[in-house]
This record gives sequence, C-alpha cells and structure tokens, in this order.
Amino acid sequence: MLKPVGIIHGHYECRSLDETLPIFTDLLALEVARRADGEAVLKHPNTDWLLVVHEGGPNARNKPHNNHYGFRVGHHGEVEAAFEYIKAHKEQYRIKSLTTPHEAHFAYSIYLKEPGGNDLEIEYYNPKAVEHGRVIAAPHWKTLLTEDRFPGRGYIPQAMSHGTLQCDDKAASDRFYEQVLGLTIIGGGRTSTYIRHPANPWYIVVLPGRKREFLEPVNRFTLRLASAEAVEEAHREFTRSGKGLGITELRDLEQKDGQVSFIFSDPDRNWWEAVASDEGASKAAKIGAASEAAAS
Repeated sequence: MLKPVGIIHGHYECRSLDETLPIFTDLLALEVARRADGEAVLKHPNTDWLLVVHEGGPNARNKPHNNHYGFRVGHHGEVEAAFEYIKAHKEQYRIKSLTTPHEAHFAYSIYLKEPGGNDLEIEYYNPKAVEHGRVIAAPHWKTLLTEDRFPGRGYIPQAMSHGTLQCDDKAASDRFYEQVLGLTIIGGGRTSTYIRHPANPWYIVVLPGRKREFLEPVNRFTLRLASAEAVEEAHREFTRSGKGLGITELRDLEQKDGQVSFIFSDPDRNWWEAVASDEGASKAAKIGAASEAAAS
C-alpha cells in the first residue's frame, strides 16, 4: 500500500492557456504561480493543493461532467451572485454553458463549461451539515478572503474544494482507494464515494459512470510520498504485483527537476501520480561523483 503524505496536485487539460487561465484568475480567484512550455501552475490563496493546467491544443476533447473541479463560497447567496456575474460576462470569457443555481448532494451550486472543454463548479455547503455526518461540509479555510482580494463580483471563491472521478465498480474502487492508494473514505453512499488524505481538507468525489469516457494521463491526481526511496519501492511493488492490486497501466519511473515520480492507472483507468523529492538521492550521487573524481 502507498503511504502518501498528501494529495498535492490536480492535473487538468485545456485547449488554450490564454483562453482558460482567465476563467481561473478572474472568476475563481486562483493565481498563476508559474507558466512555461504550455503548462501553468495555479494556486488558490486558501488552498495548499495546486492545479496544474496543460495546454492540449485545439483538438483536446471535452471532458465528462463527472470529471470536474469545484470551488466553494462562504455564503448561500453568493451562488446566485456568481451565476448573475458569470451570465453577464459569458461572452467575454467564452463560457459554453452555465447552469442555474440548484441543489444536489447537499450542495447548492452552479456549473460552467469553460472554452477549454471542462466543467467547473461553484458551490456552497452549509457547515451545519457536519453535524449530520457530512465531513466535507466543514469550511476549507482558516480565514475568509475579503472583498479587496476579489472585488466587484458579488461572490468570493474561498477555496478549491474538490475534484471528481468516475468508476465502474464502486465496491472494488473503494477497496483500491483504501488498500492500495492509502487514502481515507470520508463519506458517500450508494452512488458516490468521497476520498481524501487525512492531512488535507480537499477531497475527490467518485461517481459510477454508465458510459465511461476514459481520460489521458495528463488528467490525474498527484500523491506525495515521504521520500524518493518510497516512490522507487512503490514502483517496484507495482511492477511485481500491480495486476493483482488493480493497476491497469504502469509508466516508467522518472527523475526530473529534483523529483522522482511515476504515473499509473487504477481499476477504472483513472490516472494517478506518485512523487517525492530526490534530494537525498541527488546528494548521495554528488558525493559519489566527488569521490570518484578524487580517486582518479
């Protein structure tokens, strides 16, 4: 079983960064941490996990509705305000569709389809739902963002709260999340599962799909492990026993920009990534190289 220390990234494919990034910065309060080579890393001020947005070009296909990301506001009325603001600016941001505010799964929300082919949700959860066992309803922030951080819209996205996946066999998938990924099931019911890492408030909603549309590895979630050695050991274990564990595809171990990582798909052909810093390994390699140079 993996022993992650957190879910640290969501990866998201769009068609054009120039079209999609304003959706996140202007409508969802995210900030661009860096952008280069067709990729942008985004962060919400109240959320520690990052969204890595990849530019897939004009032929990048639309993603299923049940593969979206959600953003939470602090007050019920802000959902209506978000609807009105986005509706008024729909052409400016090339929004393909926008739902009216509605209730579902104890949330009050709207969905918009951005020009890059993805659905996004703005939601409100009554925090009192925690008293009835809805752990995910708890606030995802320590301090509310104020109007000066996101002025003139009538709503303030206070956190990036969740991502979503689809599955084929809920019971088998639930076992995989707990017994292989090392994540915790924190809620759900007959038709859904909510998973997260105990150290993080953000979560992933998994919904059974009747007609699946399988995504490419560029759409994935990243789990951080404690060390490069842990990543390497996990890759060896998946190489030996992955089929029996439910791994449907395993990619090669990679070292890049000071990190060791690999990508794999679960029983439902959803994609995940295991990653850790390789600082220790790099330091050992440098010491070894210095010793060899001295000896020669």
